[in-house]
Amino acid sequence: MQINLDDKTNIFNTLIEESPMPIALYVGENMVIQVANKAMLKAWGRDASVIGKELALALPELKDQPFLNILNQVRNTGVAYEAKEDKVVLLNNHELQTFYFDFIYKPLMDTDGKVWGILNNATNVTELVNAKFKVEQSEALFRQMIYDAPVAIGILRGRDFIIEDANDDLLKIWGKTKAVIGLKLLDGLPELIDQPFPELLLQVYDSGVAHFGYETMARLERNGVLGDFYFNFVYDPIFGQDGQVSGIMVVANEITLQVISKMEAAKSEQRFRGVLFDIPMATAYYETENIIISLANDEMLRVWGKDRSVIGKTVEEVIPELNVCPLTSILKEVYRSGITYHADQEEVRLRIGDQEEKRWFNSTYKPLKDSNGEVYAIIHASMDVTKQVQLQQQKDEFLGIASHELKTPVTSIKAYAQVLERMIRNEGDEKKANMVRKMDQQLNRLTGLIGDLLDVTKIQSGKMTFNPVEFDFDTAVEEITGEMQHISSKHRIICDLTSRAVVYADKERIGQVITNFLSNAIKYSADADEINVATFTHDEEVILSVKDYGIGISEDMQHLVFDQFYRVGGNLQHTYPGLGLGLYISAEIIKNEGGRIWVESTVGQGATFFFALKIKSFR
Repeated sequence: MQINLDDKTNIFNTLIEESPMPIALYVGENMVIQVANKAMLKAWGRDASVIGKELALALPELKDQPFLNILNQVRNTGVAYEAKEDKVVLLNNHELQTFYFDFIYKPLMDTDGKVWGILNNATNVTELVNAKFKVEQSEALFRQMIYDAPVAIGILRGRDFIIEDANDDLLKIWGKTKAVIGLKLLDGLPELIDQPFPELLLQVYDSGVAHFGYETMARLERNGVLGDFYFNFVYDPIFGQDGQVSGIMVVANEITLQVISKMEAAKSEQRFRGVLFDIPMATAYYETENIIISLANDEMLRVWGKDRSVIGKTVEEVIPELNVCPLTSILKEVYRSGITYHADQEEVRLRIGDQEEKRWFNSTYKPLKDSNGEVYAIIHASMDVTKQVQLQQQKDEFLGIASHELKTPVTSIKAYAQVLERMIRNEGDEKKANMVRKMDQQLNRLTGLIGDLLDVTKIQSGKMTFNPVEFDFDTAVEEITGEMQHISSKHRIICDLTSRAVVYADKERIGQVITNFLSNAIKYSADADEINVATFTHDEEVILSVKDYGIGISEDMQHLVFDQFYRVGGNLQHTYPGLGLGLYISAEIIKNEGGRIWVESTVGQGATFFFALKIKSFR
């Protein structure tokens, strides 16, 4: 189609229609859309059908936005309105979307000076605004990262290295306050002038290549005093949009104490090696979380069945047979947690030649920490207790067999004794009958000792059985104390049972523990006439206590009372008979029930034994 160049109206309309700038014309009080070019229709997300409609009806999403009011104001005042990067929400592809525009509402006036229409010119700057938002967010995030970083970070700008930003950690390292921000680096830290750092910064700035410094010494003024400090640091170039270096990011970590410690450690390393090799135990020294064998004395190498070629290598690499036992996992856990680990009778399977051999060790794994509390090495000392363990196993096997074999004849003898007592008593000979009764009582003691030995062998072999049930704890304690009161006429057992707790445990085994507590209280308080039993609750546990007023236990021996075969020391051990198994068995029962057991005592003032179990419910 030919355009008549003399038809200025058509040319003007074509220019308006094809302009890449959104243009619209609103006429009358109701702002009827008289003109809207392609660019404006695209911006609105509409087609040409809106031309001739009121703006408010054509674009209903404008209702709660300020533009209709602004247009009315322009129409009433005749004063143009101009906005930059103004936000508008428009319906586009059936979805409300946010856009940003630079626009002008220009009033058009007739010859009488009245506004007959408003010309709307706009420029879509959505991409520009969104990009600006992203830059601002990135900048804010970057600065927040600097302030929140767990290391010292700062920003230097330009070749004069203006201190644009520095977090608290970097200011602390410099020994300065925020007053240095905005100053040139050498004005803020003049002590750096004769040191290599200004030259390093210029090299990074000019080359665009980062510089890494390790254990580097810097002289800094802190609290008015110059001192030598050591750092790991990075000078990292910052590039502008033009690809040129515009500044340098400084990241630093002070390691003064570590370096000093390393220097001191280097001085004493030879002495340490001498001590390590002179220790009469298998000893090794491991470094890094990969558990590298740094040192091992001859005794440890003999235990491993290795030579010195293992030094400098990881345990997993050169002693793979240790991976099937707890050793490697223990070392890694000690390195991670920083907590010393003791292992008694630690079972280790080692391959000696073509044979696999099982051994037992008492071992200690002690972490070594730097000035920051970080583990840098582990000392491992082990004592071979294989012979002792084997002897203990033989003893346990013997006790198990012996106690089992003794149980049947002793049970038979007890039955005969009871029958014999009845026969003699029926004959009227009370003296002989009482003698047989005493024999029966001694058989009861022997039966108890055999029962203890059987329990010990079951504990050692892991075969002690438990049959948990729910039961009223106070009622069970009351029943047992009632039975024990009949046995001891000398001691008055006073109960204060207030727990009202129901527990889920093996009632017979718990009764065995309570009986043992009471038996010991009676045995070790021969000169007293009272025993106190109490139950109460605390922190979701029910606690039983048995208090006597007997000889007591010294504080330095209290940690031994629950050990196997422990008895009162000194001359008193002949006064109080027994094998010293009752409390050991009691402790194992309570541990298996998920509880706690302990003692509180003062010599000469008696002892109080406690155990605690989890509460199932309350009655």
